Amino acid sequence: MHGGVHGPISGRVPAAERQRIADEFGAVTGHAVLLGQIEAGGTGLNLQAATVVILCEPQLKPTTESQAVARAHRMGQVRKVQVHRLLAADTVDERLLAILRRKTALFDAYARRSDLAESAPEAVDLSEQALARRIVEEERLRLGVGPGGSPGDPSDSIV
Repeated sequence: MHGGVHGPISGRVPAAERQRIADEFGAVTGHAVLLGQIEAGGTGLNLQAATVVILCEPQLKPTTESQAVARAHRMGQVRKVQVHRLLAADTVDERLLAILRRKTALFDAYARRSDLAESAPEAVDLSEQALARRIVEEERLRLGVGPGGSPGDPSDSIV
């Protein structure tokens, strides 16, 4: 690869170093790859040199992914940006993605119109912990697995 691989940008990398890595990536002419965790590289950096964004795992909040993709859609971006999502079939990631789509749709339908947001119980924003707990519960039900981890054990219950 002409421009090489840059990063990774993770939570352990100080902000100034993250920016230096992003600047090196942006200065490459030709093809290059920038590796970064979504929480660390998805905010505060201008990555308009990127034309492809690959999301490797769904996040608990749709805004986290939107913010990460927006790093490439910055002022100065003149090329089309492609966004791809990697998902394994029949995994909890698929279930999480479905929940996130519903959550985004509820937000768009209700919360953006404040008069409806107050009157619609569906517009309640779940905390990350509550959302994670709900995903795990629904996945266990789907798989027929209780908290003990054994499928079909009638003594298992989800708490």
